[in-house]
Amino acid sequence: MLEEARTLTESMKKDDIFFNVQSYNIWLCGLVRNGKLLEAQTVLKELPQNGVDPTIYSYNILIDGLCKNGMLGDAKMLMSLMINDGIFPDTVTYSTLLHGYCTKSKVTEAKNILREMMKRGCIPNKYTCNTLLHSMWKEGKVSEAQQLLQKMNERGYGLDTVSCNIVIHGLCQTGEVDKAVEIVSEMWSHGSVALGDLGNSFMSLVNEDDNGRKCLPDLITYSTIINSLFREGKLDEAKKKFVEMMRKKLYPDSIIYNTILHHLCKRGKVSSAFQVLKDMETKDCKKSLRTYNSLILGLGNKNQIFEMCGLMDEMREKGISPNVYTYNIMIGCLCKSGRTEEAIPLLNEMLQKGIIPNMNTFELLIKSYCRTGEFRPAQEVFDIASSICGHSEALYALMFNEFLAGGEIMEAKQFLETAIDKHFDLGSFLYKDLIDKLCKVENLEGAHDILIKMMHIGYGFDPASFMPVIDGLNKLGQKHVADELSERMLEMVSESKVGNKAYQNYRELNHMKRSKYGGDGWQAIVYRDDGSAAALKNLKRVQKGWGQGSI
Repeated sequence: MLEEARTLTESMKKDDIFFNVQSYNIWLCGLVRNGKLLEAQTVLKELPQNGVDPTIYSYNILIDGLCKNGMLGDAKMLMSLMINDGIFPDTVTYSTLLHGYCTKSKVTEAKNILREMMKRGCIPNKYTCNTLLHSMWKEGKVSEAQQLLQKMNERGYGLDTVSCNIVIHGLCQTGEVDKAVEIVSEMWSHGSVALGDLGNSFMSLVNEDDNGRKCLPDLITYSTIINSLFREGKLDEAKKKFVEMMRKKLYPDSIIYNTILHHLCKRGKVSSAFQVLKDMETKDCKKSLRTYNSLILGLGNKNQIFEMCGLMDEMREKGISPNVYTYNIMIGCLCKSGRTEEAIPLLNEMLQKGIIPNMNTFELLIKSYCRTGEFRPAQEVFDIASSICGHSEALYALMFNEFLAGGEIMEAKQFLETAIDKHFDLGSFLYKDLIDKLCKVENLEGAHDILIKMMHIGYGFDPASFMPVIDGLNKLGQKHVADELSERMLEMVSESKVGNKAYQNYRELNHMKRSKYGGDGWQAIVYRDDGSAAALKNLKRVQKGWGQGSI
């Protein structure tokens, strides 16, 4: 469509009918919507050269595009150029910039925009103030939010239901749910005057006029309150609010139903959840992915695997694709029931459908295999996980700890040695336990090698790790080697180099290497692009042998 529009634009230019600012603004809008910001900037610069004066709307189109793409510095610079050209920002310009800064959690910069806006005599609207108000609550700047509300009232900007909902959501997030409930009750009687109930700092915040009375609770208000009450375990109060909402002729939508279903299922009240589901369906609210995930979670908590599979089949019939969360619930429940071999086809299905398993998926399978002593299948799952998630610290720590707990000491040692070679943070590795176990099975040399390797790489670690090796060396009469280790241990204590990470100078160097081409994020993308196909191939190769002792 963009190329067709480009062709039409060029044709109109040749015919001299592409000459007014309205035509250019439409073209600018199309370029920005398609992410062609550089081209849009070029077009804006060409306007005066073609005898067309850009308007405030022309600049606002590009400023909006820059802000939505996080290019706030460029947007601010463009506004300065606009002012130099004699075109002054309007409410839309400032609101766009303010929203951009708030999206990036830059509340201070957003406040500066508001100040500049008011200095220039540009009156903020409710959208502008509500955007900043929301950002302040989100960042926990409660006192600043209170001051903004006060100024909004003093300057006559007025508060609306959105303002009240922002405050209610902020109170719920900071644990003041009871206060939020009070405000909702007062809103029915006094509208936005209810915010005066927040305390002395909010008293006389708004006048009880017609505008205040129009600020009535809506579905968003009740959704916030009901969710917060459920989250705090106040089920009866949440149900009362649901009934109150219905009585006020505010009929629940799928969002509210799904909120209730989620909390009921999470708390094991599956029968109640299915009663709510019936009510939801009679109100013609369709079941969504979130609905099914909640129900599958609830059934999983009751270990009702047959019913869970039935819901998965129903999802497929209705064309609702399960996500990684759905599969993880199913896989977790099967593994917990000792039916790991039935979880493997689900992993296969995920890979075939292009649903990328996450670390939790592999952790469930690896732990399940290791705890039943099936270490070879666990190794195969590790290989698949490595091809998808990369060779991460978390993955190696999982394999090391599980193999060690299962008595596979030498295999665990190999995982630790690889982790050390890769300079991983060892905070999650139970390396002290490995050293202790190696000493107990008379593999003093192996334990000694690990200590030497860790020191050679530059790790600072728990000096207590030295003790079993020092004791073992003394018993074998190797006092000279034991004394050397004792000295190293005392050096580590005196230098306070106790921890599980490589020293900072190495970490900084490693970070610089990873950041050169965009950091770990790009590596993760490469792993995902290459990993899924390799993982699926690997899975098909080994699947038949898993759980049967042969691979």
